[in-house]
Amino acid sequence: MSSSQIKNTRYKSNMGTTRWATIEEIQQSATRVDIDAPVYPIGGVPIMSDGHTAYLDGRDTHTLIFGATGSKKTRIFCMPTLNMFIRAGESFVVTDPKAELYVRTGGFAKEHGYKTVVLNFRDIGYGDMWDPLALPYEYYRTGRRDEANNLVNDLAATLSARQKENTTDLLYPLMAETLLTANMYLLFEAAAAENAVNMRSLTALCSQAALESLKTLAGKMSTQNTIGMLFKGTLLGENEKTIASIMSVLYGMVSIFNLNKRLTDMLCHNTFDIRMFGHEKTAVYVIVPDEKTTCHFLVTMFIKQVYEILIGEAQRQATLSLPVRVNFVLDEFCNIPKVPDMPSMISAARSRNMRFYLVVQSLHQLKGRYGEDADTIKGNCDNWIFLTSRERDLLNEMSFLCGEIDAWGPGGAEKRKLISVTELQRFSKERGECLILHGREYPFITYMADIDQYPAFSNYKVVPIPPIEIPHPPTFDVIKFTTKFAFIADGVPFSNPD
Repeated sequence: MSSSQIKNTRYKSNMGTTRWATIEEIQQSATRVDIDAPVYPIGGVPIMSDGHTAYLDGRDTHTLIFGATGSKKTRIFCMPTLNMFIRAGESFVVTDPKAELYVRTGGFAKEHGYKTVVLNFRDIGYGDMWDPLALPYEYYRTGRRDEANNLVNDLAATLSARQKENTTDLLYPLMAETLLTANMYLLFEAAAAENAVNMRSLTALCSQAALESLKTLAGKMSTQNTIGMLFKGTLLGENEKTIASIMSVLYGMVSIFNLNKRLTDMLCHNTFDIRMFGHEKTAVYVIVPDEKTTCHFLVTMFIKQVYEILIGEAQRQATLSLPVRVNFVLDEFCNIPKVPDMPSMISAARSRNMRFYLVVQSLHQLKGRYGEDADTIKGNCDNWIFLTSRERDLLNEMSFLCGEIDAWGPGGAEKRKLISVTELQRFSKERGECLILHGREYPFITYMADIDQYPAFSNYKVVPIPPIEIPHPPTFDVIKFTTKFAFIADGVPFSNPD
């Protein structure tokens, strides 16, 4: 790699508070890989690359990539990074709105012996199936109640997020979320015999048709039982008008599952085990339409559940970290609903052998989605990569972080930005020019290779997403259950104290 690959002479000065990093400093801080090598010692985002030799950040750090639409974020960073993970044998979970990441890297993953999972919300019936209730239910039945509670609460929080965001009166959304949580536990206790613990059954429990049966069951539950109190407080402690409002909000939380039965059935079965992502090399592609937001909440739900389950798996290892590193590459990160507890997730992930790569269009977009938490998320990302933007706040922040130098102007000595806002807007898209703040190194500007400039990655094989047969799942009949068990001693779940 030649020294022309990195700019380190612009405004070079031996004075001032900053300077450009030298090529030697950047190379010493990263891991050098020969792109043609069949196996890499480690995976990571390339911070210098000409398509033949790359310097990767293989440390347990997180990366934030800024670039407006059309800035080649995916081609310059996402696609090469996934291929480097594959050569290094690391697992990854990637959001793939256009399915282009699967097209360019899915074949390589299969060739390298990866378990490939495609969660396809764009074309239902192709790819894999995921049951959000399967592992929470398994943990509940096997005595791992704390882990089950965490997963159930995460599911309820994600399903209720839209209703809570769209109102200033949180009373009904919060009570509906409580009832949604209680309904999941009711399924765990009552629907097991019918093998009907699934999203279709949960949707049925959240309908107006189930209300009278739920009230009857709630009346038989113990006031000294935690779940029983959730039912009693929501269904028996309020007047009919309030209960009607709660049920209306609850129905809205699960309405997509009533409207799209094929999607619901897809979410009633599992074709993969999330726990294995951290034990065997796995490539997970989450394909979701970017032209509409209907299924975006499912991406948030999936990411959160994968993270929580892998945290649990890491805690069971002697090293308290996953045997196989798992990388979350979240393209268009701010287009999906807010991931609950994202600041805590990104803080705790690195010690468990997990990394996040967050790809966003603007600072405004990040703050709009995460509010004050955006600063925590930014602060936990050691690598900032900037491609292009017209956003003044982002341009000013990048310029400010690069620091100032002492310069000589018409009026004598003066302070000058190492790089100005104007210059940040003039990067060459064709040459992949970008500014990188890497760890504790000085800033540097480099030219990054486009995915088509990697000869080793050019002979990709497009592997069609296989069709799947989606079985019709059994549905829990709460009316039948109530008729049969409501007046039998101990026939109603949660009728005994905790």
